Amino acid sequence: MAYFTLMASVGEPALDAFRRALDTLLQPTLVSGASHLLGYRVSAQPLGRLLAEAVDGGELLHVELWHPLRPPMFHRPPRVRALADEIRAAWEVARAELPDKDGWLASEVGRLLGVYRHAAAAGECIVTALDHPGDEARARRVRIPWETPSTGKAHKPWWKVW
Repeated sequence: MAYFTLMASVGEPALDAFRRALDTLLQPTLVSGASHLLGYRVSAQPLGRLLAEAVDGGELLHVELWHPLRPPMFHRPPRVRALADEIRAAWEVARAELPDKDGWLASEVGRLLGVYRHAAAAGECIVTALDHPGDEARARRVRIPWETPSTGKAHKPWWKVW
């Protein structure tokens, strides 16, 4: 199963406060997302490695946050700036060589770069969290750090919205 990776641009002081007190909510200045597969389906290097780091790398946000695949992670502003620049440069080199008949790859990379560029320009962190799983029991245990915790009803997975 592929998850949707949610990416939020968040000020560093707010992120540090959240890490000390989980009873708060992060207040992102921008939220976007891309397929979690983005980090693992691109064979061209260094682009594939950079995308994997952008969607799955960084530091653990908080030990008490859970997801069946991986918990929420974050990158601090210096790494956000570096990833934004390195991914943009690697994408420019690789895009002509990579097959993308339906535009999926360009769309996914575009959304990822959009939030990373925003955070880099604002001097903010990037927080990544995987969307809720499809089954209600595990979905109830997942907390997206900028959403109000669930009241017992599972969130509808993004692919079931339509």
